[in-house]
Order: sequence, then structure tokens, then C-alpha cells
Amino acid sequence: MFKKLVLSAAFAAMAAAAPASASVVFSDNFNGESQGLNYTAFANWTVTQGTVDVIGTGFYDFYPGNGNYVDMDGSTGASGGITTISSFGPANYLLTFDLGGSQRGDPANTVVVSFNNVILQTYTLNSSDPLASESISFTALGAGSLSFTQTNPGDNQGLILDNVVLSIVDTTPAPEPMTLSLFGAGLAAMGLRRRKKA
Repeated sequence: MFKKLVLSAAFAAMAAAAPASASVVFSDNFNGESQGLNYTAFANWTVTQGTVDVIGTGFYDFYPGNGNYVDMDGSTGASGGITTISSFGPANYLLTFDLGGSQRGDPANTVVVSFNNVILQTYTLNSSDPLASESISFTALGAGSLSFTQTNPGDNQGLILDNVVLSIVDTTPAPEPMTLSLFGAGLAAMGLRRRKKA
């Protein structure tokens, strides 16, 4: 009976292992970029469709206090798309970013988020929608780049993108130190019990 209780406690402690952890592999808040219309000099991105603007503090600042951000429809009438210069390998990922409406009274805009040309999610926001945090969990079976693409016809007023973070998620839970201690204590107790019987 004692042995069963010790084993039950040990397995229960192991089941309470730490949740999955995440390590950031890419992060960009666009604050390191110069502001400009029809911007192409990104440090971490390539403009792969149409044009985009880098706007923000003191320059078409529709979300004061958020530094620089990207208007996904530049100033040429061609909706924009950006793709990371870096490629990321197979893994379980968590992608977070901020997305908001243009704040200029234009019709709703749509942005497609893709990895390795596979659509992860499509977002359609009204002009008045606030800048809000979004997240997507996905598994990449092969290497690829991350893309944000505005799909509707260009009117020079696009959704606003900011604070892009891509993290690898470790889905194998690691036992917490307390879990290992309880398991060790259980094994020691079993050893003492066995020694007494001998």
C-alpha cells in the first residue's frame, strides 16, 4: 500500500511538469527604421509586393506612443507585402504581432499572414479598429520565411503592423525542480521500505 502511494505521488508530481517554453528567434518593432513613404530599406524585411510606408512618431502618427510602424498600403496605389529576409527552419512556432485599422475612414482592409507561402491567417479590419495584439500558433514542416501581405486594391491607406515576434515553442514539458525532488524522495522512501523488509 505504501509503495502504491509513493508511486502515485511521484507520477502526480511528474504530471505537474512545467508548461511548454518559447524562445524568440525573430523580433521587429520597426523603431530602428527611418520613416518614409514607399519605404524599401528595411533591415529585416524585403518588400515583395506593391509599396508600404514606415510611419509613426511625428509622421502620420495614427497610434501615438507606439513608435514606428508599417502602413501596409504605401503611397503608390499598390497594396504592399513584406517578407522576412531570414528563413526559419522546421519547428513549432508562436507568432505575435500588433495589427490595427488605418484610422483614416477608408473601407475595410485585409492582410494575409503566411509562412513559406502557406496562409496562416487572414485578418480584415475596419479603419477605426484599434491596434491590437494577435497571435498564431503553427507548425512548420520545412524552412520558410514569414510574410504579411495586404490583398485589397490599393488606396494608399492600409492596415497598421507593429511588434512582430516569432518564437519557437518547446512542446516537451521539462520537470520542475520540485517535481524532481518529490520523485527522488519517493524513490528513497521505496528503498528504505525495501531495506526494512530484508
